[in-house]
Amino acid sequence: MRGLPWIILHDVTVISCPRCGHSDLVVPAIEELCHVIARAIIAKRQRLTPKEIRFLRKQLGLSAIELATHLGSSPESVSRWENGRTPMGVTADRLLRLMVAVAQGRAYSLNALRIVARQEPRATHIHVRWHDGGEAMSG
Repeated sequence: MRGLPWIILHDVTVISCPRCGHSDLVVPAIEELCHVIARAIIAKRQRLTPKEIRFLRKQLGLSAIELATHLGSSPESVSRWENGRTPMGVTADRLLRLMVAVAQGRAYSLNALRIVARQEPRATHIHVRWHDGGEAMSG
């Protein structure tokens, strides 16, 4: 996945141009794939990385200004979080995860919320496999 290099996709088709050698992935359900990735990101215990923050913001369909408004923060803070100049605070991290869970219609346990974002930001490798019917599942 562009922007999230630690995402590993299994069982997807790769097509290549015979003339130039350029390759592209054929992802049958990109929207579902993004939902699966978002669920895996919000489930990790470590704080969100800058690229994960940007990915989740885009999954919510929000501009940086809109995210700042929802989090009670400034657009400059969102920019610093997404560019890695300042780590996102624990409270904002948890609220962003909760926003994503609610937007996806998912339950997010209070216990899970209590234990996330205590450790320093670190990317978590996410493996996505395609199952019959084109469903994406992480794991």
